[in-house]
Amino acid sequence: MKIKKNRRLVMILVLSLAVNTAALAVGGYNWYCGRHLSSTALHSSDKMNHHFYQVLGLTPGQLAKMNPIAAAFHSRLENLHSAMAGKKDQMVNLLSGKDSASRQVEKLREEMAAIQDTIQKLVISHVLEVKAILDLDQRERFFGLLRRSMTHEHLMFVRTGGK
Repeated sequence: MKIKKNRRLVMILVLSLAVNTAALAVGGYNWYCGRHLSSTALHSSDKMNHHFYQVLGLTPGQLAKMNPIAAAFHSRLENLHSAMAGKKDQMVNLLSGKDSASRQVEKLREEMAAIQDTIQKLVISHVLEVKAILDLDQRERFFGLLRRSMTHEHLMFVRTGGK
């Protein structure tokens, strides 16, 4: 009887240790990924250390050119994202209503597509402006970071086991 009681206690302790270790591992992994992904992704923030071009070793002259470009870009992008958020709310409200007129839905979808097109054009223009400021080595690193950032941000859209 005492041996079975000890075995149960040992099993419970081992199980508890395993669960705690797994929880620490997951927490540590998420912290690690969060720190490294946030340093490579573009964020609409005024803090310069959140823009990944900061790791490119820009000269003071390059930074002087980059800062106003980045500030204008992020301000415009933030406005467009706010407009899109409003359109998304309108779409959900329209679709959830009793009378979801297809003309209204299509008109709103076209407005959302126009905003998305503007965002894409703005991003492309900004990337080209940044590229013009960078030297060859900085460009390679910049586009490497851009590729990696785009891959990490869109992993949720990748299907496992498919093409």
